Amino acid sequence: MNKIPVTQTVLESYRFTFGGLSKVIGLIWLPIIILTVGGYFTLVPYFSGMAGALESGDVSQQGSLMLRQLALEIVMIVLMAMIAVAISREILNPVRRPSFLRFALGPAELRVVGGLIALFFLMIVFIFILVVIGLVLGLAVNGVLPAGAAVGSKGGAGIGALVGLIGFFGLVYVMVRLGFLLTPAVAMEGGFGLERSWELTKGNFWRIVAVIVATLLPVLIVAMIIDLTILGPDFLNPHLELAHDPAAQMRHSAEQMRQMSAHLPLMMGIGFLLAPFTYGMTFAPAAFAYRALTAKAQLPQS
Repeated sequence: MNKIPVTQTVLESYRFTFGGLSKVIGLIWLPIIILTVGGYFTLVPYFSGMAGALESGDVSQQGSLMLRQLALEIVMIVLMAMIAVAISREILNPVRRPSFLRFALGPAELRVVGGLIALFFLMIVFIFILVVIGLVLGLAVNGVLPAGAAVGSKGGAGIGALVGLIGFFGLVYVMVRLGFLLTPAVAMEGGFGLERSWELTKGNFWRIVAVIVATLLPVLIVAMIIDLTILGPDFLNPHLELAHDPAAQMRHSAEQMRQMSAHLPLMMGIGFLLAPFTYGMTFAPAAFAYRALTAKAQLPQS
């Protein structure tokens, strides 16, 4: 059983992303521009529209907004697949000549999209099964403990919470195993990558977690700090005093939407500047880990 070399993978990922920043920019700049511009013209009216719908209580307005948001999500998945394949191929099967533009939508990118969609539906099925198991066990406990309704209710709730906790960690485990090496496996071997990722990551779960914590997590923390600085600390305030006032909760949610709409251009601009680091540290670790596990890397092509 091969093991992911955690330190080597982390160092190579930083070296690729920060040391070869111009190369990373060349790989992703056009998809990122499309993502940023498309996101701006979709998300700004989405947040403004949702704020108006919450304030007016007219839920019919939310349908069209959600459809536009869904269309954006589909485009984002396709563009992210293009970025992921470009970075993976640059690491595993590099091209000798300089590349100032990578914008390919071929079989590999479409298979990555298919793999991601399959992963999403597997997650939905997993969650559905967990909910059913929790409900069944909760009802069973309530039926077994008839001595006191309160005791039975607490027992059922406790069982449901336990199933939910176990299920959450199980879901994380499955998603990491299936998804971590999906893109490099597709780029180098074809298929949808899920089965191959599961096979290669056997015995490597905690090593993958360590790699993610050391590479992607710092970038995400920096981005989150910047966003919270722009939005202000009150944005995440749960305002528990509004818990018993649904109308006040709706007004607060509408205000949050308006804040997002007002600050989104600045946040997206900063996200655009951080994109080479974000996407480099998202997809490079998997490619380097795949190379270490399989030794599948080719000499640079001319």
